[in-house]
Amino acid sequence: MTKARLRAVAPWAALSLLFAVTSVVAGLLVFTNDSERITIGAHAATVSPTFDGHATLDLGAVLPRLRMASNDPFGLGVNIDVQETNASNLTDLINRDALIAAQPEGEIARIRQAVQEMAVDDALAGAGTGLLMVVVVATLWAVVGARRRRELWHLVHRHERRVEHRAIVVLVAMLITIASIFGPGRIRGVEAPPTQWTPLATLLPQLDLDKQLQGVEVASGFSTTGGVGVIKTAVDTYQRSTRFYGQLKDKVGDVATQIHQPGKDEKVAIQVNDRHDNIGMDPFAAEVAKVAGAKLLIDAGDDTSSGQEWELFSINSLRQHFKDFKVVAVAGNHDAGGHVEAAYRKSGFTVLDSKPVEVDGIRFLGDSDPTKTGLGSADQPGDETVDHQSKRLADVACAQPEDKRISTFVVHDPSSFADTAARGCATLLLSGHLHRQVGPETKVVDGKPVTTYTNGTTGGAAYAFALGYTLRRPGEVTLITYLKGEPVGLQTVTAELTGEVTVGAYTPLSS
Repeated sequence: MTKARLRAVAPWAALSLLFAVTSVVAGLLVFTNDSERITIGAHAATVSPTFDGHATLDLGAVLPRLRMASNDPFGLGVNIDVQETNASNLTDLINRDALIAAQPEGEIARIRQAVQEMAVDDALAGAGTGLLMVVVVATLWAVVGARRRRELWHLVHRHERRVEHRAIVVLVAMLITIASIFGPGRIRGVEAPPTQWTPLATLLPQLDLDKQLQGVEVASGFSTTGGVGVIKTAVDTYQRSTRFYGQLKDKVGDVATQIHQPGKDEKVAIQVNDRHDNIGMDPFAAEVAKVAGAKLLIDAGDDTSSGQEWELFSINSLRQHFKDFKVVAVAGNHDAGGHVEAAYRKSGFTVLDSKPVEVDGIRFLGDSDPTKTGLGSADQPGDETVDHQSKRLADVACAQPEDKRISTFVVHDPSSFADTAARGCATLLLSGHLHRQVGPETKVVDGKPVTTYTNGTTGGAAYAFALGYTLRRPGEVTLITYLKGEPVGLQTVTAELTGEVTVGAYTPLSS
């Protein structure tokens, strides 16, 4: 390369290097000091990235800090400052957290998402800082001009030592300024001794811990010593939950030969509803879907018990266990308030909202339940009654041309499909809400078969809250087979209270 060419390229190379270095340094500084407030499990929490290679949970003054290796590249870890909850007492809180921890996939995915979002935002902020630095330097370079730059160069050589001293002073001042902005906690002396961590297996030698718990460490100190009984209760609840639901999942394989397999050109969907926060059933439902070859999830609502923001762990779990599925969903009466539907949409679910929509070649219509029901509270009217919704949706369904007939109609309350079923404007009408199976029942209306079906509670819920280390009543999912977008068969798979799995007979649907 000629000297002239080198002189022409050098400024651009210098600016590119300046951009890269400034972007990386600024982005890392912002990232290591960033945090995000999110909902994890039954708590509000603040998540902060670290590079200590651990996921550390600070559970407050009463309970001990916990940590386990994150096994992420570059030693990336996270601090989780667990904060307020709506639990009424400590016992309820411990049991709830232990049960959620027994199925942690959804919450782990949510934390990773939060860290990834911070990383992207901070990388963009770093790139913006780098670009600003390049613009400032390039502008100053152009304003000063070649002649003045030569004069400055000669001046530097003439007073080289004085300039070096001034440059060092400026550099030190810049470093002090940056440190004072981004890391005051890092430049103060550490008065407290370093945290000592004790393996959970050492703290509770009488318990036979599973592989996951063997990697957990507990911060030593007063709260740990005083809270061993609380920890033991939480671990016991955790292990009972993982044992029961793990066995359910394993037993799906024992009945795999009884589950109908799709034929050529057939597709399978799985229906869940009335989970009522019982994320323990999600691995079971996902395993049934896997054995049946399902790729579509139909969620008929009541994933939560009161529709509050702290219950979004239920949606996080559903999204994680069915992450490769297309999902069609409606919210139930216990999901009212907007948080659940917003979480559906953020998760990429297709939320039915009274407009026909085609998903995976199947034409759907439906809507979320208009009634609002909290945990243990009476029903409250929404924007319309269930009867009004039934008539309104029937008008939409019956207005469709014959070549765009509604294949599958999904609502939470079976009362919401009554008018559409009576007028014969959909082929298969699905619901939940009753916590018991009703149907399938097929009638011929105007020469066309119309099948109504209500799936039982997937969460095994007797009432509106089902999270627990066992089922309160049988938990049910239904497999729906489609051919060319039309339903041709139904089959139930049920988790019994005994821990056994039973498979119903495959029921062909009239075409």
